[in-house]
Amino acid sequence: MAEAARTVAETAHRLWRVLFHHVQQAHQQIEVKAVKQLTVDETSVRRGHNYVTVVCEPGCQEEQRSTRVLFVAEGKEARAVEQARVFLEERGLPASQISEVCADMSPAYAKGVREQFPLARLVFDFFHVVQLLTTAVDTVRRRESARFPQLLKGTRYLWLKNEENLTPEQQEQRRQLCRSKLQTAKAYCHLAAFQDLLKAQEVAEAVSGLKWWYNWVCHSRIPEMIQVAKSIKAHWDGIVAYLETRLTNAGAEAVNGIIPTAKRKARGFRSFEYFQTIIYLIGSKLKFDLPIPIPSNPP
Repeated sequence: MAEAARTVAETAHRLWRVLFHHVQQAHQQIEVKAVKQLTVDETSVRRGHNYVTVVCEPGCQEEQRSTRVLFVAEGKEARAVEQARVFLEERGLPASQISEVCADMSPAYAKGVREQFPLARLVFDFFHVVQLLTTAVDTVRRRESARFPQLLKGTRYLWLKNEENLTPEQQEQRRQLCRSKLQTAKAYCHLAAFQDLLKAQEVAEAVSGLKWWYNWVCHSRIPEMIQVAKSIKAHWDGIVAYLETRLTNAGAEAVNGIIPTAKRKARGFRSFEYFQTIIYLIGSKLKFDLPIPIPSNPP
């Protein structure tokens, strides 16, 4: 915005006020009456614990529709979900029309979804669940590195990367370590098995496999993995809902991927209003009713 202000010989503050006006006007006219699914995710305003909640309509390949941002609220509490519900209802979308809401395993989001969209099915995002497991695997590795530094030194990314992202030498090294009695290797096998289970096409097969996996991990004697398994058990319905709907936050994560780029270009935003405006501008697919610009070189 500062660069644009220098280009047109205007103050950045005045350009921001113009942008606020047009983005807010376009966002008020956003069409939401056909929305049936929502995703809820957070992104940071700046380093630390300053977050905003981003509510999106997930994309659909069959309908040739990409993910779009519907609402941005300050914070990541249950109140943010309530604000989103009020916004949608004011634009003609009743809460009863929402059939599924995908979110991470945050208690605040779960509470907000259950209270504001009581008829919607809460789906826990697959990628967040896998992230819990990868974090646990890395915690086991760090704990065991103190006892077996020669085996585990420099192996962090061997356990965190997918097979296709490793070199042939790294793949062989991981296979050799998996034959050992290291708890890190066993924890990685738990992670790999969980990922394979959630890829199953048949829901009944996946649910049955998930029950077997839970019992397997609970008898592993690896405290970090047992803790994650119990968390998965506590969120069982939402994980099974993923198996049945295959709804994820992937589209919202893609949108959240371009938000940091905007933050870096702007070198941060001075207030929530500035940040919210930019997210709507780049993520909501707004339609602007703007006048035809005056030619720069009139005849």
